[in-house]
Amino acid sequence: MTPSKQKPEPAPRHVDAPRLLRVRPPAGLRSGRTGSALVVALWVLLMLSLMVGGLAFNMQVEAAISSQFRKRLAAEYLARGGVELARYILAHLGDVSSEEDFPEADEGDLMLAALHISRGIGVRGLERNLGRGKLMLDIVPEEGRRNVNLLTDEDWEEILDLGNVPEEKWDELIDCFRDWVDANEEHRLNGAESDDPFYRDRGYECKNGPLDTVDELLLIKGFTPRIVYGGPAEGEDEPPYTGIARWLTVWGDGRVNVNTASREVLLTIPEIDELAVDAIIEGRKGSDGEAGTRDDGFTSVEEVIAAAGLSRDVAQRITVSSRKYLRVVSTGQVGDLAVVVWCVLECEGDNVRVVFWREDAATKS
Repeated sequence: MTPSKQKPEPAPRHVDAPRLLRVRPPAGLRSGRTGSALVVALWVLLMLSLMVGGLAFNMQVEAAISSQFRKRLAAEYLARGGVELARYILAHLGDVSSEEDFPEADEGDLMLAALHISRGIGVRGLERNLGRGKLMLDIVPEEGRRNVNLLTDEDWEEILDLGNVPEEKWDELIDCFRDWVDANEEHRLNGAESDDPFYRDRGYECKNGPLDTVDELLLIKGFTPRIVYGGPAEGEDEPPYTGIARWLTVWGDGRVNVNTASREVLLTIPEIDELAVDAIIEGRKGSDGEAGTRDDGFTSVEEVIAAAGLSRDVAQRITVSSRKYLRVVSTGQVGDLAVVVWCVLECEGDNVRVVFWREDAATKS
């Protein structure tokens, strides 16, 4: 018998594995994934924006700082340059006279300044534009102030009165000042020496020597910042303190240069009243009656006495040409930044040396 033919089994159907994985997720799941990606993208954009904004802000701040630094540096050099300009003017004091013609153009005001300084008048408001900035210059004889180390008791009373210091404080202030500058430890009636509790509590002693700066008054018992620099009154019905420091100096021989002294300083000189001060201020304008011209200033003390009707006793207290010490105030300004340098120069013939120097920090004008 022939064997029967068996029907072959069908080959197993090939399964396409990748097609089995192509399962479409639910619609809600697909939208959730898309939303998460969008949130991540937004956070990335936000972080990039913050980083770019921070970088831009830092660049802006650094640029502003650099600009301010450049302006401050330029203002400092302008202010220091003003002192050199003052030295240039002082070097030409011997080149001017009332009869000579002044040079034309921008040198004219410098020569006029030299003429005024040579007469003991001084210069205020001299300006120069340099580049993006400018400098403003004052050159005034220091003798236009009262030498604090050479004041008499009568002088002190006039100064304290003008400074609106209550009269009941005068004796203590004057005696404490005398005890500070004298060479002994003997107490005056209302004074204070080194053993006074005021000085013991502060840990220093009386100097027993002249003041080196006007600011040193603040170390002396009774001399408060209000009295020295001005400030509100202590009582409701009292006038405010005007400050006495602006009328004082530590340089000079004690005589007041009436060609440059302010009205207030002139009023602190005993025997000079308001009428005499008005006559002095008007008389020093010269024959044309205009300040800032070539004929300004008195030429002698006798001329002052005659113009103001003063007694001969005042002649020992005043001068018209003293300028051994000159206060130079130089302001350099660039944009809204200003730096002030003020110094005191000692002039003896052709020799000029700095005896005091101070630079104020840059301020916005």
